[in-house]
Amino acid sequence: MLMSTDSQTLKRQEILDRAERLFYCGGFHATGVDAVLADSGISKRTLYKYFASKEELIEAVLDRYASNVDCMVFEPAIARSDDPRGRILAVFDVRRELMDNTAYVGCLAMKAAEEYKDRHPGIEASGRQSVEYVESRFVTLCRDAGLADPETTGRTVALLLQGAVVTSQLRRDTSAFAAARAAAESLLG
Repeated sequence: MLMSTDSQTLKRQEILDRAERLFYCGGFHATGVDAVLADSGISKRTLYKYFASKEELIEAVLDRYASNVDCMVFEPAIARSDDPRGRILAVFDVRRELMDNTAYVGCLAMKAAEEYKDRHPGIEASGRQSVEYVESRFVTLCRDAGLADPETTGRTVALLLQGAVVTSQLRRDTSAFAAARAAAESLLG
């Protein structure tokens, strides 16, 4: 019996959901395919029907993660303020709230880029592209705010956010976001 396209899409999404959680908690290298199989209750055959390799699964998880950055971080931040500078600062608030509500999980893309540096160009590139996307969103927000040098300012603000994410993950405390937000506010003028 063949699965309908909707059932196949749901199964694929379920595999991605479980793999993402496992990769967040255990890391990419330490989390084997067997752990994904055990957690999802699927067979190896089913997994490989959707993903030809563990690396393809990781890339799919990262692609989905990157596509969620707007709806989970930037869109809620933009909705919080009519002021262009306020929108930039609201990103720090939204990201802090996400970390508070998800047991201090950091940036999956940064984690992947680091774990696969010089090991798998596709995964490393996927992780790097996600980080670069966040930078580009800040550059756009800085341009919208009419800042004199939106490229440099946007990249600097992104660096402050990424530093807050990493620090919060390591300390298991999101207080770093207050300092990063204050530095961003000072930078924005």
